[in-house]
Amino acid sequence: MEVSRIIFHVLFIILFAVANFVFVRAIVYRLGLVFRAREARFNEDARTNLNLGFRIKSFVENVLLQKKNFKEPLRGIMHAFIFYGFIVYLIHTSSQMVAGIFGWGMDDPYSFTLIGSLISEDLEHTYTAILNFVSILVLIGLGFFAWRRWIQKAHGLDVHSPASAIVIGMISTLMISTILGEGAKSVASVYNVADADFIAAGLGSLWKSIGVDYDRADIAFQVMWWGHILTVFAFMLYVPTSKHAHLIFAPVNYFFATDTPKGALSKMNLEDETGVWGSNRVEDFPWPNLLDGLSCIECGRCQVQCPANRTGKVLNPKAIIVELKHALLEKMVEVDNVSAGKTKEEAADAVAALDTGVINTYEGLSEEALWGCTTCYACVEACPVGNNQVNAIIEMRRHLVQVETKMSPELQGAFTKMENNSNPWGVGAHTRADWAEGLGVKTMAEDSNVDLLYWVGCAGAFDERNKSITKSFVKILQKAEVNFGILGTEEGCSGDSARRGGNEYLYQTLAQQNIDTMNGYNVKKIVTACPHCYNTIKNEYPQFGGNYEVMHHSDYINQLAKEKKIDVTVAEDANSGKYTYHDSCYLGRYNDNYENPRDLVKKVSGGKLVEAVDNKTKGLCCGAGGAQMWMEEQNNDRVNVKRTKQLIDTGATTIATACPFCITMITDGVKSEEKVDMIKVKDIAELVAENLT
Repeated sequence: MEVSRIIFHVLFIILFAVANFVFVRAIVYRLGLVFRAREARFNEDARTNLNLGFRIKSFVENVLLQKKNFKEPLRGIMHAFIFYGFIVYLIHTSSQMVAGIFGWGMDDPYSFTLIGSLISEDLEHTYTAILNFVSILVLIGLGFFAWRRWIQKAHGLDVHSPASAIVIGMISTLMISTILGEGAKSVASVYNVADADFIAAGLGSLWKSIGVDYDRADIAFQVMWWGHILTVFAFMLYVPTSKHAHLIFAPVNYFFATDTPKGALSKMNLEDETGVWGSNRVEDFPWPNLLDGLSCIECGRCQVQCPANRTGKVLNPKAIIVELKHALLEKMVEVDNVSAGKTKEEAADAVAALDTGVINTYEGLSEEALWGCTTCYACVEACPVGNNQVNAIIEMRRHLVQVETKMSPELQGAFTKMENNSNPWGVGAHTRADWAEGLGVKTMAEDSNVDLLYWVGCAGAFDERNKSITKSFVKILQKAEVNFGILGTEEGCSGDSARRGGNEYLYQTLAQQNIDTMNGYNVKKIVTACPHCYNTIKNEYPQFGGNYEVMHHSDYINQLAKEKKIDVTVAEDANSGKYTYHDSCYLGRYNDNYENPRDLVKKVSGGKLVEAVDNKTKGLCCGAGGAQMWMEEQNNDRVNVKRTKQLIDTGATTIATACPFCITMITDGVKSEEKVDMIKVKDIAELVAENLT
């Protein structure tokens, strides 16, 4: 065997071994850091009920089929060019790996291909043609993303990123070396131009035009071969330690997805004396929060959609995740180091002596940022790698409230009112059913033999504006002759704002009281006009033994209309006015109910509905969720005003809502824009009740 062949194989094997060792070690080490964190709180039986089918579905849809990436169509297509390009390249790169390791006896390891050797040369030619075409698509995709970052300077890509330049350069080198190599191969001494596809043939002609053909082309092909494989090895060395490690960790993130409802926060075990009440220390975070950090590509989609960030607040959901990654790679490393070689007890003492807190330590994790979140879920909906920024924020709010008792005076006041009167308004609990006086509405205490429990909610019972919605819904139920009842003074606050505000203890107290009351009446079916109550009763009360069929009033009213139990006529102003609908985050993004409210608005408007620029999955929050209803907004650029302006810009004369918080915030927005005389803000129950026949 000639010396050059020996050098070839020895060099290749050394590089192969080093690259793979570093690649695997970096991944295993980072996953080890992630799993040093606290076990995730999923369902009670999360460790025994892994639901492999759901996880495989999540992986196939979001990794292999790129479902979430396509939520932004153009970017999705360009990313698909690159992603599927990598898939196509697996065979090509694997051929090089096999040739480099096992090609000692080959006549020409440079020309070895798996398809040509194992199947047929004709199929190899077809594959090469596809490979060259895909290479061009990958380069187009890379060019698009380079243009967005450095020329367009798209919002969300606001951090200087040498890593992006390095990776784009590497991938470009992989593509260019391949197509140039195939071009050289087409005019080399062992190939004819007639065997090449049009891309290789064109590049072959280019090589010939500069005097590279036959033996010189053989050398050019070999240089391109080495250029490609050396770039692959460099890629393996670099990527696991860069933000582009999302190539590795995002698929892991999607595989570890759980089938818990989107609207369900984790349950804390308040009886566990050794339990963690929220998260501040890096090792106290549930490990999925830290895996999110490794998965993040810093694309800024979450930042662009965040209502707080869009209105100048310091909260940046991208920074939340990126800072958690920094904490993992800095503070969790310290935890790992001081724990090495120690018993469990010794390690615990050593770790306790470390300063591993993240709140206010990292700029993106300031208290102001954490309290700016409306928990609208827009960031989670937008994230292409499956991260959940909201869960991480809630973990830190729990720590602030339950460990450090840090919260705004307004929020603390709302908590106190919930504790004393079971409603955040602080109105006497004994007046909760006063709205129903004279309407012929029975309570469960009077007669529990009902088909449906109407959960009124605090807003519907105590807020003057929302009492009108409550009465309108009752009118609809009575018109449809529904046998329903209310809990009256036995109903308490659902606890949504307490839980989203970080006060898990108060939430569980309120929730358990309500569940005990409803279970005492053997309640099976519930309807409510409040998406916040709807979400927590439907998705979170099962954590405490409250299992019911729960419907939002938009769903129930639409069902009554479809079953012909009510007739809804077109409103008198349908021809002269325009109608638009504002999506509630907790009805839409959390529970995927977009069409029922729209169906009802269309019944009243004669089928006409104008959409705001941000709607459905991208609907802009009203600004009241996540306990923001009870806190002062951080600056003068208010979320509800921004959203109201979008709705006004539709030219609508009637804005329909389906949430008591939303109607309050949008009404205030209309007032601030001095449009009260021109624009009505109505709940869908009011619109239907006004147009019943």
